[in-house]
Amino acid sequence: MPERTEKQARTEAILGELAELGLMLARELAVQARACEDPEQQVALAEAFHKTSRTVRLTLALDAKLDRDAAREARKAQKAEAEAEAQALRQAPPPERPAPSPVEARKERVRNLLWRPLWNESEGDSDEFEVLREDLDARLDEAALDPAFETDPIEVTVQRLVADMALTSPFTLTVGEPPPGKAAARQPQSADTG
Repeated sequence: MPERTEKQARTEAILGELAELGLMLARELAVQARACEDPEQQVALAEAFHKTSRTVRLTLALDAKLDRDAAREARKAQKAEAEAEAQALRQAPPPERPAPSPVEARKERVRNLLWRPLWNESEGDSDEFEVLREDLDARLDEAALDPAFETDPIEVTVQRLVADMALTSPFTLTVGEPPPGKAAARQPQSADTG
């Protein structure tokens, strides 16, 4: 690419110089044609002026065409680069999301358990459901501040939230959570040495 740029710069310089020389020659021919009193020589000078001025116009037109071609090539290259980037993005694997923290995982589990009771409580009204869901999120954020949030059985956490929110719809503990007695049994018992 740098060679092409150098070549383009050299071509533009040559075309500029040719246009300047042609313009100077055309000016001289115009002065001579006006000053000439010999009709034959005046016709020859006028013809030379016409050819020279035409050459200047063609030189300028060629220079303008080269500029347009370079601009078009640059747009094509830019478009091809943008398409290549878009294609690479489409083919790239989705970014890995970090695993949620234990607190966030517990919050999500509680949300999932209370989704149906919230929906039933709102009687299918999506606006009311949103209000209840936002209320649940605020209560979960507050409950998560308690160190026992991660260790209490999830059923206990859900029952507290159901009572705090005065929900009347029942919730169902799904497979994947140990029953409350087993979760408590796994916690180490501290001996009272006091």
